[in-house]
Amino acid sequence: MKVDYSDISRTYDRYRSYPAKLIRRMIDFGQIREGARLLDLGCGTGNVSTRLLELIKLDIVGLDRSLPMLAIARQKGLEVVYADVERGLPMGSGSFDVVVAAYVIQHLSNPAALFMECWRVIRGGSLLLLTSSHKQIEHQHPVVREFFPGCIDVEKARFPDMPELSAMLEAAGFKDIAMEEVKVEGIPIDCRYLEQVKNKFVSTYHLLPDEEFEQGVKKLQEFINSGDKTEHREWRGTLVRGLAG
Repeated sequence: MKVDYSDISRTYDRYRSYPAKLIRRMIDFGQIREGARLLDLGCGTGNVSTRLLELIKLDIVGLDRSLPMLAIARQKGLEVVYADVERGLPMGSGSFDVVVAAYVIQHLSNPAALFMECWRVIRGGSLLLLTSSHKQIEHQHPVVREFFPGCIDVEKARFPDMPELSAMLEAAGFKDIAMEEVKVEGIPIDCRYLEQVKNKFVSTYHLLPDEEFEQGVKKLQEFINSGDKTEHREWRGTLVRGLAG
């Protein structure tokens, strides 16, 4: 089952953001240089692109297969392209210095094919992924293990784990594969967060049976209501870099 982002696009920017500290680390770890031509794969509403442009001068093209998401990105002044990456990238070989994909590969039926396409369009630069390891899915998502345990198997089936991911990148031609765990976001588990969950701001919630999702929401609400103060938890991910040069 694929997630329909037509509805998600209406609230996506309200719930999903990337802090400046993470974006700076993406720039450094991904070896993104001033003036580089960058392809933002699965750009959505342009959250990553706009944050990058706040910190470094880049020539960015965003690509996504959701027209409603692209419409919002275009309103932000971003150059965007509609395409389904499952069918390849509609760009010439060596068109970009860097390709960035933040929480995209879990939506693909064949990420290995996409990595080969990324290698083709990169001219001596890097591919940078932001994703989650299976260990992070099991232990480091803020609420999944405690309130939505069914998400764990769903996510592990969607996300390639690090050894598999590394092998796919090497098979595509990338060298010097490097990985680094990062803090994506610090999250207060409060009524606002509960509202985000109810609106299924994480795509996996759309893949849970309705009854299981509602039970998780109920338990999360009871947890929030029972506390005297707001508990803060971390969402952690992994940066993965491969060099095409």
